[in-house]
Amino acid sequence: MASSGQCNCQCYYLGLSGVTSLFESDPIIARYVDLAITKYAIRSEVAAAKETRATEADLEMVDLSSAKTINSRSIGPELIGNSFYEALSFDKILESAGLSGESLGIAKATIIARLIHPGSDRKTYSYINSNSSLPEICGIDLSKFHKDKVYAIADKLYDAKGVIEPALYRASSDLFRTNTRLFLFDLTNTYFEGSTKGNSLAKHGHSKEKRFDCTLVSLALLVDHRGLPIYSEIHEGNTSEPRTLISVLDALESLSDGSLFGDVVPTIVMDRGIATKANLELLIKRNLNYVVIERANKKSLYRSHFMEMEGFTEIYDAQGSPVLVKKLQVEPQKPHGRVRTQVQGQVKTQVQGQVQTLEEDTGTDDYNSNGATGKNAGDNRSDSSNGDTTDIGNGSSSNGSSNGKIANFTRSDSSNDTKIIKSDSSTDTDDYIRNGATSKNTGNNISDSTDTDTNATSTSISSSISSSSTNNNTTTVVLCRSLGRSKKESAISSQANERFLVDITSLSTSITKGSISKTTVVSERIGRIKAKYPSIASKYEISLEYHQDHGKIIKKRRFDKVINLTITEKPTKAKDDNLQGAYVIDTSHSELDAGEIWNIYTTLTKVEDAFRSLKSDLGLRPVYHQLASRTAAHLFISVLAYHLLSAIELTLRQNNDKRRWSTIKEQLNSHRRATIVLTSDKGVVYHIRTSGVSEPVHKEIYRLLGVSDPLKRIKTIATHL
Repeated sequence: MASSGQCNCQCYYLGLSGVTSLFESDPIIARYVDLAITKYAIRSEVAAAKETRATEADLEMVDLSSAKTINSRSIGPELIGNSFYEALSFDKILESAGLSGESLGIAKATIIARLIHPGSDRKTYSYINSNSSLPEICGIDLSKFHKDKVYAIADKLYDAKGVIEPALYRASSDLFRTNTRLFLFDLTNTYFEGSTKGNSLAKHGHSKEKRFDCTLVSLALLVDHRGLPIYSEIHEGNTSEPRTLISVLDALESLSDGSLFGDVVPTIVMDRGIATKANLELLIKRNLNYVVIERANKKSLYRSHFMEMEGFTEIYDAQGSPVLVKKLQVEPQKPHGRVRTQVQGQVKTQVQGQVQTLEEDTGTDDYNSNGATGKNAGDNRSDSSNGDTTDIGNGSSSNGSSNGKIANFTRSDSSNDTKIIKSDSSTDTDDYIRNGATSKNTGNNISDSTDTDTNATSTSISSSISSSSTNNNTTTVVLCRSLGRSKKESAISSQANERFLVDITSLSTSITKGSISKTTVVSERIGRIKAKYPSIASKYEISLEYHQDHGKIIKKRRFDKVINLTITEKPTKAKDDNLQGAYVIDTSHSELDAGEIWNIYTTLTKVEDAFRSLKSDLGLRPVYHQLASRTAAHLFISVLAYHLLSAIELTLRQNNDKRRWSTIKEQLNSHRRATIVLTSDKGVVYHIRTSGVSEPVHKEIYRLLGVSDPLKRIKTIATHL
């Protein structure tokens, strides 16, 4: 048996060689191993320093008490930005767009500064001028640099948008090669601060950030399945989402004409805010593949399938919550008649006449209209910016009874209980699965595309997406029912129901007190409440009770007085519970199975990640500009910075590192470049400009991203004392 000393030696040599020690669980031994490694590293550095000193030493006798540092500037994040700026050939692309000389340096500094220090153009100028080493990296003469040059360069970049964007995507495609042609399209908006009377882009609309008090500007963005941006467009704040698709497809076709995609037909993935029937027909007409959830709410067409839950396969979302999916091949559906549905070799007939007429879903709900936000990956995400219209009635369904007092709230079912009892439609996980999953695919654990290895995701998708699958005779749909979405819908409905009852109760109290009594005023108030909670209002009958003299002519005037309001809950339809958490994906990819199609649709989280990065990490919000041209230029600078950010984060994921840019940037903030001031014994004051020695965390990040410091040490004589 080896002695204790031999064990220590063994651990020591194993530690130095990078091999995991057999005794690493012993904290005492591990501590000594770490000390030994540290001492070894220090000795190595000392030896290297001695060798350098012998060959490159620049020796002077200096007064150590005179040593100080000045002009400390950030260098860490700048090195990352500069490295990827060069990797994406930004300078070459901007030269082809007409920029040259000083403009190239200012453009580079402006784009990288937006990546590092997001904010207004004024803040960008301030950061470049006072806090960053970008002037050294980009060759900017600060004596000639002022904020107007930042505004001017932003305008130049936006004017050259048509040249810059396709060139950048080609550069990123060369840097990150893939055979997958999966494109994700969505639209978001951000708000303005201040008066925007002269800004033609600033319009009031449905704010994604719940800033209904502000005017908005919209940004349409097309990215690939890895989150790399392809094309962007800036629209007025009240632009209807579906109208933005045509120009995006035109831009995509221009890339296809350049043989960027080869023989692979691109697949477009869109959320329901854009996927109208007309846009779906547009994709088919242009021979493009698609995976979408139509804006029309189609789940009611397949009510029988969701009721029976036969033939569904169980998979899992990123949170480990089960999702039941079922693939169908169906004939194009008509407004009436019978629809033949083929399921795994069996032909079933669905009577479409029993299904309610489909309507365009505006993408809003009672919960969102009252300030809640959030979207679930893989679910039917409703994030529409416009079209939130509701038919507002007068709210009065009957005169009610005039004999005696009527209880304010009653149930119209067989129960004698007069209380409104909130129905909890959420189901237990086991019951949910037991309700219909006839086959389990536990190996198909589809994880979040944001956190998974990009190469693995690409392989999974590209193995099956290779050609057009559009078929005019049949349509492929995937029926989905998510437990997570079911619980979310139940919570949203419950909260909206409570708020609806609070508002109705408040109105009823005002009527009882006599504060409100005229029929027109009461009906208007009821109409507003119904408009605020459209889906909840449909579950209740509202009736008004009038004064016994109501309608009589008294003193030459018709007497008008409402004295009570009655709300009655309609019987709950149990069949609707089976549609909670349900949604339908339409696709042209008939060759893929249900799980693969669902997985493709969940990649929409990539464009959502892009919007989050643009708003939180790249200064897209808020907008302060009062001119439309400057507004568009400001947004485009953020898009250009996102080209850098997405490339950085993709490189990290390819190296199995899941950190976001915001984390990396924070860890690099401590790496600085400064000027050391020293006075020699002869009265010569030296200024030595140098970058700080990288700490271990800095070195690891630089290693992962392949970054080096291009700035050299600079020694100058400031003065003679």
